Amino acid sequence: MILSIEGNIGSGKSTFVKLLKEHYAGREDICFLQEPVDQWLSIKDDEGNILQHYYKDQKKYSFAFQMMAYISRLVILKDAINNPKYKYIITERCLHTDKYVFCKMLYDDGLISSIEYQIYNKWFYEFDNSKYTVVYLRCEPQVAYERVLTRGRPEETIPLEYLEKCHRYHEEWLQMNDVINANVDIHKHPEILDKWFDIIKKMIN
Repeated sequence: MILSIEGNIGSGKSTFVKLLKEHYAGREDICFLQEPVDQWLSIKDDEGNILQHYYKDQKKYSFAFQMMAYISRLVILKDAINNPKYKYIITERCLHTDKYVFCKMLYDDGLISSIEYQIYNKWFYEFDNSKYTVVYLRCEPQVAYERVLTRGRPEETIPLEYLEKCHRYHEEWLQMNDVINANVDIHKHPEILDKWFDIIKKMIN
């Protein structure tokens, strides 16, 4: 079973996956996959890494970044699937996120060309036949924006308008899935975290 924790940038996905990993620390049959940001940051030139380039010039770097995101996610997912000891894989986002949110949004905005979009989809349908169970951390764009500002990652210079657009695409894609209210700060309200764990517990024996 592959369980994907989905949500906008700043919704708390990384934090929740890390907390789940701690919660299920004794379970050797569960694999946890964080978003492979370190791999993205390793692709760089003298002017910065690919993530910085992407946020500065989406027209130029959208296709390159989406292909990098796809390939890096696919590699770590396939490695986990091929490991016989794992019964469950809990991943921060999945390949479908890129296709139905980020790549689609970039194509709709004219930042990825028709040719590039066809190439992306050919790769997607050729190599990804995984089925996912999804839990959606729904977070209002303003809340996500404030969190992004607070964490202050140098590679993230993200305007509120971009988060609002990402939110709309997540809503269209994930409205029928299990939803967690991620507007709540679980660091200030740790009792909420137990309710989140209960949702996951129903999916994992």
